[in-house]
Amino acid sequence: MKNIFYILFVTILTLCSCSKTSKQDIDADIIIFTQQGCSHCEKAVDFINNDLLVKNPSLRVTQIDISYDMENIKILKHYLEKYKFHKNTVGTPIIIFNNKLVMGWGIENKVGLKKAFYPKL
Repeated sequence: MKNIFYILFVTILTLCSCSKTSKQDIDADIIIFTQQGCSHCEKAVDFINNDLLVKNPSLRVTQIDISYDMENIKILKHYLEKYKFHKNTVGTPIIIFNNKLVMGWGIENKVGLKKAFYPKL
């Protein structure tokens, strides 16, 4: 199932490479790109919604599902280019915060979000 999502994602991203992307950035503290069926995306969104936003309710979070929406894929492509993310494989979640782009969900990205957005005690 993961291979199908990956092949679909890469195909769509390749098709979009000739399209004009939106140059306007989203006004948010955290932007998270997700896709349906991604368990790591669900964990990251759950952490943001049930931990970060509880501790810091003024955070502005934008979630963008790239599963079936070509415009959302164009937005992702814009940010991949903006942050010079040139890896051969792209997976979700992709999280943008504090002027950096990170891919995946693990302890490093969770700690990075905590350090960036937990209120100072």
